[in-house]
Amino acid sequence: MNHKLQIRNYKFLLGAIIVLFSFPTSAQELKCQLTVNAQKITGVDPSVFQTMQTALSEFMNSKSWTNDQFAPEERIECSMFINIDASSAQDVYNASITIQLSRPVFNSSYNSPMFNFIDKDCILTYAQNQPLDFNVNQYASNLTSILGFYAYTLIGLDYESLSKGGGAKYFTQAEQIMNNVPTNAPDSKGWKPFDGQRNRYWLINNLQASKYDLFRQALYEYHFLGMDNFYDKPAVARLNVMNALDKLDKIARDNPNCILLSIFFQAKSDELVNVFSGADMGEKSKVLTVLRRVDPSNSTKYDKLVKN
Repeated sequence: MNHKLQIRNYKFLLGAIIVLFSFPTSAQELKCQLTVNAQKITGVDPSVFQTMQTALSEFMNSKSWTNDQFAPEERIECSMFINIDASSAQDVYNASITIQLSRPVFNSSYNSPMFNFIDKDCILTYAQNQPLDFNVNQYASNLTSILGFYAYTLIGLDYESLSKGGGAKYFTQAEQIMNNVPTNAPDSKGWKPFDGQRNRYWLINNLQASKYDLFRQALYEYHFLGMDNFYDKPAVARLNVMNALDKLDKIARDNPNCILLSIFFQAKSDELVNVFSGADMGEKSKVLTVLRRVDPSNSTKYDKLVKN
């Protein structure tokens, strides 16, 4: 049994483990709810976008992205909302993509949000019923490169939350996809450092950078040591979440514009209020000080901790 499956089996209840060994496992890792919204587009047969949604959904959910085996209930839950804003040429569309990732919390029915990001720089070329070619080591199209990039990024984040360094090789594969994109391609916006501060380049660059090792450690402490212990040991869970926040605070002091921080708190702000709502006033005051400093945009939300 591979390392990934061992980690996940440990986190499931006995009933889920029985299900796991009662049915064949598959290699499909993602359970991705993919939606294409093209309401702004006129002059194009709507069936094109219906076909696109079906094809892209099958691409994300039917492909084997890793060598690990997943039972159906183990698949990584995520979503992609592709909002097509304009058509710049035949079969060429300007779009934004909202990508979200969540993770089940042990001993509960709750899914913890991990990733919430809007990619505003997507130029997608799609002809109805075209094959969606993809190779992690070779560029085929901007469309499948973007999808593959986020598939590996989301898998890497999920693995990081289960074991220290568990997502490293998947971040490397996402980076490889980025490096394969021709720099002179007309649809390559979002892949380069000078395309802005919140794009694919900076996302994977920061996830790979050694100076942000604390971020990846924080993912593990927050989820595996924190949230996964909340049912049985809420005080211990909050302490581990606090330790994770201290690491993020260190990053914010040294690199306040780190894209990883804004993405993290975009996903986690509401959850953090709920996590610490049951803490004593001393713990609430401590976490409030950190949260106001590391995520000032949500200060009003965090202030609820001391008002309740």
